[in-house]
Amino acid sequence: MKKLVFPFCMLMMLAAACGGKSDKDGADTLSDSTADSMPAMPEDAEDSLMAQMQVSKAADGVFYDFVASFCQNSRYQKKRIAFPLQRTVNGTTYTIEKDQWRFSKLHFNSDAYTVFFPSFKDMQMEKDKDIEKVTVQWYETEKNYASNYNFEKIEGQWMLTSIDEHSIDEDPNIDFLRFYSSFAADPDFQAKHLAETVTYDGLDPDNDDEFDAHFVKNHKISASKWSENLIPILPAKTFSNIDFGQDLSEATNERMVSLESPGSGFTSRLYFRRGADSWQLYKIENY
Repeated sequence: MKKLVFPFCMLMMLAAACGGKSDKDGADTLSDSTADSMPAMPEDAEDSLMAQMQVSKAADGVFYDFVASFCQNSRYQKKRIAFPLQRTVNGTTYTIEKDQWRFSKLHFNSDAYTVFFPSFKDMQMEKDKDIEKVTVQWYETEKNYASNYNFEKIEGQWMLTSIDEHSIDEDPNIDFLRFYSSFAADPDFQAKHLAETVTYDGLDPDNDDEFDAHFVKNHKISASKWSENLIPILPAKTFSNIDFGQDLSEATNERMVSLESPGSGFTSRLYFRRGADSWQLYKIENY
């Protein structure tokens, strides 16, 4: 059985430029020495073809359509940022002026990203045109760091309104985030966190003939016959989420991890349920 390969790199490289001025609400003034120590991503090179493309007004309907254009067109990106942009780092707020912003892009058509939901039905929020606030979240577990890019629909247009960077421990989904990071990184950990029977939808795991591939549905796999090859390579140390308002608090006992690649059209969904001691994988869908 061959390991499923699912390309992954950073979902969001939205870089806040170094430096800023204090705002009228009393945010701290950023000195030159502090500016030099501020974390900042390098400026991304813009694709010349994408830079010339006109963005349809219809892109504001669904957030996914908007953010694809936002992260591939520098002129459009600057128009959709509420400058001066507030950036809060561990409780200290700075401002970023328009001329300090550096273009950053999302490789939306080729890369994969994770989105966490409490259940499959909550995935419908991705296409909900009535949602007016969305947060793109980026997690770095080794640094214990989370970055939130907060978007709001203002007068019918999506705008980046603020950036908030803080300890990952402040996230309401922290219990599952820690679990997921270990599950994604360690095959032995995976094997210890399975339901007695895992339901599998996808390419037949028992068929090694590449020229006669076929799908199976509701295929039952016992924990004793588990193979790490049944799931794609998962991002473990750095991964993303898009918060549409789904409830990921400790009060919910199920999670669905959607690993999505718009460029290839491949999607993998992993379903987990909180057991007596920890989370357990009980279903896989690979399409």
